[in-house]
Amino acid sequence: MAFSSPSIKDLIGSLDRDSYVSLLSKIIGEARHVQNNPPDLIPKEDRVARHVLDALLPLSTSTDGGPLVVSHVSYAEGRGNIIVEYPGSTPGKILSFVGCHMDVVTADPADWDFDPFSLGVDGDKLKGRGTTDCLGHVALVTELMRKLGQVRPPLKNTVVAVFIANEENSSVLGIGVDELVKDGLLDKLKQGPL
Repeated sequence: MAFSSPSIKDLIGSLDRDSYVSLLSKIIGEARHVQNNPPDLIPKEDRVARHVLDALLPLSTSTDGGPLVVSHVSYAEGRGNIIVEYPGSTPGKILSFVGCHMDVVTADPADWDFDPFSLGVDGDKLKGRGTTDCLGHVALVTELMRKLGQVRPPLKNTVVAVFIANEENSSVLGIGVDELVKDGLLDKLKQGPL
């Protein structure tokens, strides 16, 4: 008789739709402030980071609320990155989600038939600036990490999520993933799939 390992869904259950939509609504509500088009529009990714941190810090080692190791790393005022780790039991085994970014491309509300800076919900359809690139991913991965912190499944692999600043711009450097790499903060992620 063959035994298979339980899936992550078996271990943690489903993510909560209402919690996701609520978080995404808060994050999309910041989209106006995280448009990235210097020198005219300099995003303040910490406006999005605040919502991620509000969701995850209660389940973190820094508050004695849970197993998540949460770091807010900033190289410019108001433009932080977040690294969240759910520790696994096997040293060196790691799975990472990298690239959820907290900035967006610009949007002119006059070009939209609804307010792009607030979340629109029509059944299962969600719309607003950043819903698919990439604030929706920020909310989804935040919900995954929150669920891991709540349920605390016994995983062999450490799970890491990296939320980055300044993905939508390449003219201003030293703020996002480039600086995290330079400082060696993502080195251990090389031990497993990203």
